[in-house]
Parts: sequence; structure tokens; C-alpha cells
Amino acid sequence: MLRMRRTPKDRAAFPTELPSLHIPAGVSPQVYASHREILSVLMLRFMTSRLRAMYQAYDGDLTLCLVLGEIAARNTERFYDERRGYQPRNPSAPAPQLLACNALSISEVTGIPRETVRRKLAKLMDLGWIEKTPEDMYVITDKIGEVFAAFDDSQTYDLMHTADQIETVLQS
Repeated sequence: MLRMRRTPKDRAAFPTELPSLHIPAGVSPQVYASHREILSVLMLRFMTSRLRAMYQAYDGDLTLCLVLGEIAARNTERFYDERRGYQPRNPSAPAPQLLACNALSISEVTGIPRETVRRKLAKLMDLGWIEKTPEDMYVITDKIGEVFAAFDDSQTYDLMHTADQIETVLQS
């Protein structure tokens, strides 16, 4: 069967202009625009290094990475949100439940075909990184916290370092 290449759609990831609400406080749109070229270089370096790290961590399977990321993001969204910030767990309270998700919702949000998502879910279960609930939903396991601790630390360092570089550029 011959597969046709799809053309990229207009996506929110490729805006045509920077929304003013995303310009850091205290930085005018003119200052931001005057540094756009170096900011683009800094973001290119950051994103490329992160994509390379993910490619290596997932043995080249970025689709597997995306499926796990979507599950983890959904499962943990009640622990942090933009309005309330971090919601620390009360040690005396029962552990909060993870918000489970299913193959269809992962397929819809990512655009990955449902059968591909199902194959990736099976692989993630074999790795012990997710488990299936009796309701045919998926949740992350504690194992990914152990497996990805150093990776997450590296990601955080790289993000903070890039943020510092951006701040330095915008303050100059």
C-alpha cells in the first residue's frame, strides 16, 4: 500500500506572531524584537539538545516518548496547574489518584493513529512504565520516576540554563 505524505497543517506550535502576553514582564516588545535572532539561536540549541536526549533515551522511538509524555501529563495534571500552581501532597491524606487516559484520547490529542498508539501502549506496559486499569485506561507507574530521575534532572538543568541565558540577553 502506497502511503501519501501529509502536508503540515497550521498548528498552534507555529504562530505567525508572538502574543504580547508571552513577552516577559519588564521587557518591551521592541526590546524583545531586537533580540529575536539570538533568542531563536538559544531556543534552537535548547530544543535540539532536548530532542537528541529524548531520541537517545527512547532508542530512536520519539512516538513512544510522546505517548508516554501524554499519559504522564494527563495523569499528573491535578498536581500542578497554571492557576493554582503546585499542589503539594498532604502526607496524612491518602495518595491522590492519577487521572487515567485511554488510547483514543491519546490518539486524538497527538494525531498518532490509534493502532500505533495501541502498539506503543503495549511496549510501555512491557517496560513496566505504565499499567492498564480495569476500565481500559492507562496510568504511569512509579518505575518511570526511578528510570527517568537523572534524565529529568538534566532536562531541568538545561531549561534553567537556557532561561538564564535568555534573561541575560533581554536585560542587556
